[in-house]
Amino acid sequence: MSRDVPLAGIGVAVTRGEGPNGPLSSLLESRGARVLDWGCVAFAPPEDICPLLASLARIRDYDWICFSSPRAVEAVVRRLPEPVDEVRVAAVGPATAAALEEAGWGIHRVPKTGTGEGLVEEFRKAGDASGARVFFPSSAIARDVIPDGLEELGAEVDRTTAYRMITLPVDGSACREALEAGTVQVVTFASPSAMRGLQSGIGEGLFLELAVSLPAAAMGPTTADALRAEGWKKISVATQPTFAGLADAAAEAVELGLADRRRGE
Repeated sequence: MSRDVPLAGIGVAVTRGEGPNGPLSSLLESRGARVLDWGCVAFAPPEDICPLLASLARIRDYDWICFSSPRAVEAVVRRLPEPVDEVRVAAVGPATAAALEEAGWGIHRVPKTGTGEGLVEEFRKAGDASGARVFFPSSAIARDVIPDGLEELGAEVDRTTAYRMITLPVDGSACREALEAGTVQVVTFASPSAMRGLQSGIGEGLFLELAVSLPAAAMGPTTADALRAEGWKKISVATQPTFAGLADAAAEAVELGLADRRRGE
């Protein structure tokens, strides 16, 4: 692989349902990859939008808004385009912070670790969670780390579903063909939900074949842990939970696969 084009000629499967011109796919292609669209999860508004609208209508009642994903940012700023000066804003990591900055929102707190645990720790160190009213817009299946952690620190957390993930159909025969033909060298996962979506879409048998045959690139440690639990052996984890970090991890994952093949020769 060229250092200038680190994924030149490499087949990279994208399980994030974004289409051929999506941000991750476009970034991978700019680095020379041949992108395979294995999109198996996408995002939609909550089935009942009323609780989110009600929380936004009383947004000035909160002391903090905590965002745990760029999707949560998108769901809020679409309906509340102007930030509220009286309410401070926390982001779980750099990708979420970047989404806020792009929308013109200021950020008052973001952990270096890019995890929910890290954000809770930042609140613990600051000592300003006790008695604070916190709005936490999130996925319907988001982890409880942030709301539970803040409540343990004495905050009053209003957790509201801002978006939900939906499963997309996956062409299992095309995935198998790519595996058998050797046209895919690494599979990328931006979330545990993407892993579960692929597993459900192509079936347990083919999923395990991929897990033992190919390296994976994971957006972060939570996704990597989920992959290991389901049998994935070779995993490269992004150092930052961003698309650029995931693209870097994809290049590292390919090197993992090459090293294994060399040892087997």
